[in-house]
Amino acid sequence: MSSKHNDSEITIKIEENTEKIIKEILADQKKTIASVNKETEGKIKAIQEKIVEEAKISADSEFSKKKAKKELDLKLQITKYRDDLVHGLIEKAKKKIIAFTGTKEYEKSLEKLVLEAILTLKHPEITVLCRKEDKDIFSKQFFDNVSKQISNKELNVKFNLSKDFIKSMGGVKIESTDGKISINNTYEKRIERSLDGLKRELSLLLTQES
Repeated sequence: MSSKHNDSEITIKIEENTEKIIKEILADQKKTIASVNKETEGKIKAIQEKIVEEAKISADSEFSKKKAKKELDLKLQITKYRDDLVHGLIEKAKKKIIAFTGTKEYEKSLEKLVLEAILTLKHPEITVLCRKEDKDIFSKQFFDNVSKQISNKELNVKFNLSKDFIKSMGGVKIESTDGKISINNTYEKRIERSLDGLKRELSLLLTQES
């Protein structure tokens, strides 16, 4: 009897222990499943975030490309518009110069251009190169007039009129007698020099307006 009782108790204990073990195993499985699920969710979230980030980078890259292209297009448009304006100004200037070269004021302008070169060179002897059309303007009287204007500058300059002519809309070239120093005071060169500053000013103005 006692043996049966003992056997019964043992059976109950075995069952209890077995049930306990099963519960522990199930609990461990649940923990494992939960851990796996959590890890999986984390991986999925990380992948989602990566996809979103890559999409954002791609979108930013596309935006940057479009922005850069628009900025380049705008710069090209500004440059073309500026150059068109400058070209228009040059054409107008050329027409005015052609009309101007046949006037008395043009002779005065040549005096100023020669005087400006003399004061820059400060050379005792210079050679003047002019257009063939202007050769008669550069008379002794012309150079006497220039000399009077530099008399108070303590400059005594000898003038030589070159037999070589320049091709130009107007103006002169002045050289030292040794040919080492030259000043190009033709209208084309003066326009060119002034255009550099004009282009910068126009670019700045157009950029601000845009």
